[in-house]
Amino acid sequence: MWSIIRSLFSPLRITIPFLVDVIYISDPAQIKKIEASGAVDRLHTYGTNALPFWIKTFFQATRFCDIDRDLWFLSLESDWNPEIGQRYANLKAQIDEGYTPEDVETIADLLEAKADDETLARAMTQVVNRRFFGEDVPRPVTRAAQHTLQKFPETLLPWKYFRARAAQKTIMKYCARTLDGRTHLVDIGHNIGETVQTTSIALRLLSANLDKPVEEIFTRRALTTKVPRIATKPTRFGGLLLFPTVPGKTVLIFQIEKAAATSGDILFTFGTGRDERACVFKDFFLRFMKDLQTVLRDGAPKTSANP
Repeated sequence: MWSIIRSLFSPLRITIPFLVDVIYISDPAQIKKIEASGAVDRLHTYGTNALPFWIKTFFQATRFCDIDRDLWFLSLESDWNPEIGQRYANLKAQIDEGYTPEDVETIADLLEAKADDETLARAMTQVVNRRFFGEDVPRPVTRAAQHTLQKFPETLLPWKYFRARAAQKTIMKYCARTLDGRTHLVDIGHNIGETVQTTSIALRLLSANLDKPVEEIFTRRALTTKVPRIATKPTRFGGLLLFPTVPGKTVLIFQIEKAAATSGDILFTFGTGRDERACVFKDFFLRFMKDLQTVLRDGAPKTSANP
């Protein structure tokens, strides 16, 4: 017996007793209120084995974690994890090395030549990730990254799910062998998956909107659609819900793509509407897209692509 229970306000809550308790929130003000409540945190505030079964099942086939090593991507680590500050700083320092004018020209040339999605994604993956490995990411790894899961319903399709699990293992094996402990495995493995799975969408979106500000383009159509949180305290968030959350069981899904489009706030494109722990790639992404837009629109060469 399962039920879909809508609160008196906008959040949609889906409960399947003893299995699933998930709440979807898209209103920007509600997302900010819940984030500031102190009653939610990122998924890995709980040990992997303690997380709800459906969360573990889905995420172990995504680019966001390595269940076998109990490692999670930076954005899903708890605010209380003492390693967060150093991991963020290390990743940002490498990203802040920037990119070259030749990188921008390469992507512009591919777009103008109407390259296919895989070619675009592979080229952009090298721009973003070559710095971590000191080499181009091999084609078998970028191809594997196409297949990690992006949507929960794919978990129910065995042929997609087991292919995704194999793909995730391929990426982690490459990162473990090549990074040699210099950078967190999942942070970089996630970056490969992120660029492979979202690059062609982003580049084609930009190419079709050369007359619009980059910030406007990517608030109207954010590339990351949702981010999860998990309840750490029982609460109704001041009457927002009909009945309290269950610590360690209730998962909240912030629909940040909708929140970005509604609010026009670029901080929802790269997080949950606040500067704290916004995506470490935010500045890199916006600079690159602005430079690329200039080249595509005006053909103007760039003299410097670093901050």
